[in-house]
Amino acid sequence: MKAPSESMVQNLFLHEEQKSERYANYARLLFTLLYLLGGFGIKDEIPSHSFNTLLLLSGLNFLYGCVVFVLSRRDHYIPWLKYLSVTLDIIILSLFIYSIGSYRTFKTEAFSLYYLWIALATIRFSPRLTLLAGLLSITLYLVIVTLASSFNTVEFGTITQSFTTPMISINSLSAKLVILAVFIAIAVYISAIFRRLVTKTVNEMIITEENEKLASELKDATKISEIDPLTQLYNRRKISQILDETFSTATLTHQKPALIMVDIDHFKPINDRFGHLEGDKVLVQITQRMQHGLRKEDVLGRWGGEEFLIILPNTDIDTALFLGERLRKHVILQLPLNGENVTCSFGVTLLQDDDTVESFIRRADKALYLSKESGRNRVMHL
Repeated sequence: MKAPSESMVQNLFLHEEQKSERYANYARLLFTLLYLLGGFGIKDEIPSHSFNTLLLLSGLNFLYGCVVFVLSRRDHYIPWLKYLSVTLDIIILSLFIYSIGSYRTFKTEAFSLYYLWIALATIRFSPRLTLLAGLLSITLYLVIVTLASSFNTVEFGTITQSFTTPMISINSLSAKLVILAVFIAIAVYISAIFRRLVTKTVNEMIITEENEKLASELKDATKISEIDPLTQLYNRRKISQILDETFSTATLTHQKPALIMVDIDHFKPINDRFGHLEGDKVLVQITQRMQHGLRKEDVLGRWGGEEFLIILPNTDIDTALFLGERLRKHVILQLPLNGENVTCSFGVTLLQDDDTVESFIRRADKALYLSKESGRNRVMHL
């Protein structure tokens, strides 16, 4: 089996990444609302320039979210967009934390938001993206803590009593960063597992699709090799195969089949007088009439030219003659060009104990010949 092409796998990955980016964008728009609510909630506690920064960040986040939303709705996906998205998400989160600039902001409540963005990166099936999100989170958090300490927004020290103190515990900060690093390592590992699982699933989907396509093509090819294109009956090759199988079954079960050989009377003059196109129409119409007159278990095939062969499984001679007579009456066709009737002759025989497939067919053919010699449009048996 041919392995799936790299481009096919990549295209399906892009499709999955596009869906993941759409879900992450919903989270981004939700965070915009949370940033706004958080800013208005502490408006009186922070400087005006910090509040204005929060409004600006929320606006930028919302604008970027709208752009991603429009792109996803139009099924226009840019592969590197996920890297830009994660970078902007973590930068805006870090600026939000820095803008508020209080001890509580640098504590676990705000810090935990980094975990969320790393988790959202993980579900995009990209270990590199997850690693980027993690490294950015650690780096930018250290940067904003350093800036806050440099501008005396908060201070490093040992926190023992007051929750509202502007001091940051170095031990607490170190512990949080170590835990975040461990979380990043786990997230990268999980992302790699996700990617392998998705790759395996995608490969199986492609192989299944190719197998189904191959099976369909094989089925079509088999049908072409077995079906007569004009009448849509089994062709001589297939009807011979079915006759061989019927003969083998009869040998084992002692349930004797009957055989009917059919020939359209005076068919050559129809072609000569009205053309092969009209002759083809006669063949198709007579075929359809014979199909309607047969039992469900009977098998009809085109033996060649205007001759047909009918296999009647487990049928006695009386039933075979009855079916032959019913078909003889049913297939009489009136030509629209001159009003003449088109009839068929039938030769019927039953399998004998000493028969071979060849002798079985030969006797049906002789019965057909007898029908022709006896005046046509009749059923004869041997």
